[in-house]
Amino acid sequence: MPRPVTPILAAPFQTPLRALVRKAAFWVAASVVTVAAGTSSAQAGVLTAADIMGQFNAVISGSFTSNSDVEGRLVTNVMAGGATFYLPRGTAAASSYKAVNAITIGSGVQSANVNNGGGVNYVSSNAGTFNLNGGGGLTQNAPSFAMTSFTTPLNQLIVDLAAIQANSTVNATDPNNYTFVEKPDYTGRSVFSLTTAQLSNARNIIFSGNATTIIVNVTGTSFNPTANFNASTTLNQSIIWNFIDATSINLSGWHGAVLAKNATLSNSSAMEGFLYAANFNGRGELHDFSFTGALPTSLTTTGSNGTAANVPEPGSLMLLGSGLIGVLLLKQCRDRAAG
Repeated sequence: MPRPVTPILAAPFQTPLRALVRKAAFWVAASVVTVAAGTSSAQAGVLTAADIMGQFNAVISGSFTSNSDVEGRLVTNVMAGGATFYLPRGTAAASSYKAVNAITIGSGVQSANVNNGGGVNYVSSNAGTFNLNGGGGLTQNAPSFAMTSFTTPLNQLIVDLAAIQANSTVNATDPNNYTFVEKPDYTGRSVFSLTTAQLSNARNIIFSGNATTIIVNVTGTSFNPTANFNASTTLNQSIIWNFIDATSINLSGWHGAVLAKNATLSNSSAMEGFLYAANFNGRGELHDFSFTGALPTSLTTTGSNGTAANVPEPGSLMLLGSGLIGVLLLKQCRDRAAG
């Protein structure tokens, strides 16, 4: 049986064709390396809203001061005063950040205790003093960060949560049994919507149901509750109080995450959960209960500007490059045939 004959390209055609293939292959390989490197760089240090609420106890975009314990990681623009801080001893996820992370630390921070080897990290300047207990250190730009890395995804979270339609209601008939009646959707999420005036009527707050994520969207500029509020660890980690436009909040014995980007917030007794506010004047402890509920899917993968970071996969680019080589070869053959 005769062997199949392999066609051999004429020399004048072979040389430019090989050069063309080499060039195309080089372009594909270089592109894959570039995209792979870009992917690694884009992901390094980028925090999503879910990351922040899982790793930190409080994010304060303006000024922070307190005379009480902060039991999880703190990030603030200006640290004006502080008492005792801890490397998280609650439920926080692992993080490269220290117990205290500030752009600027003022002279009002005197002999603040940092326990459990937590450490202090500042970006611009430090005029304060700390008692570093348990092996923690004082570092600058380790890691380096900007407040926008935190505020941008959290601000977007506030907007997106506010846009979710309520599916649950409050039974406010008896202020002493002010009951949030959970009616979760198929994802386990229960959403409430009310005003600060309505919420201020409560004398005893109760949650009833089995929702795994509870969103309470609250409108109104000022909130100073007098309600009794007791909750379990599960509720501490599954509730988000989304104060959409509040500018002044004074809490006492509050449970769950609090988002209040425009508010100066103070507390007179412990808060159990994550806090995001413009300014904080603490007169009660902040207890570290990281949020474990489910955020909207679009918020779990965000870039530094809070938008989805879509980067081509190297494998996809390789397929594209292979197709490009084929197209170039076909074009070369047709040009030769026409000539």
